[in-house]
Amino acid sequence: MNPIIETVGNFICLILLSISAYGAIKQKREVLLFGVCFFSTLPIIGESIAYAKNDNILHLVIIMVFIVQVVISLPITASDDVSNSQVVALNRKIGYGIITANLCQGLLVLKEDINIPHRFGYAILSYH
Repeated sequence: MNPIIETVGNFICLILLSISAYGAIKQKREVLLFGVCFFSTLPIIGESIAYAKNDNILHLVIIMVFIVQVVISLPITASDDVSNSQVVALNRKIGYGIITANLCQGLLVLKEDINIPHRFGYAILSYH
């Protein structure tokens, strides 16, 4: 991969991780979802470039997982009633799903030889 693209990708990952951490610490749902949503677009871009280079079907699987994650974490302002236990339970399940998807993708990047630098796998794992 081009070193300039990797450097820019690392810098953007760091910024989005910081935004998500700020949203989590300050308990601001929209800021947290903004960081998660745009962090999830980075693997889509990177995997699209990697798929164009070597036609490995595994890249398409990773793209599909992160497309679902982008859709789930769109920062739409919805009136979530915290007093409604069903809404809270659904939000927890969605959160666990996002965490599980990121952990699996991070481990996949680290374990499989799919021409993705390992630092991106570590970034995905450190996200949670």
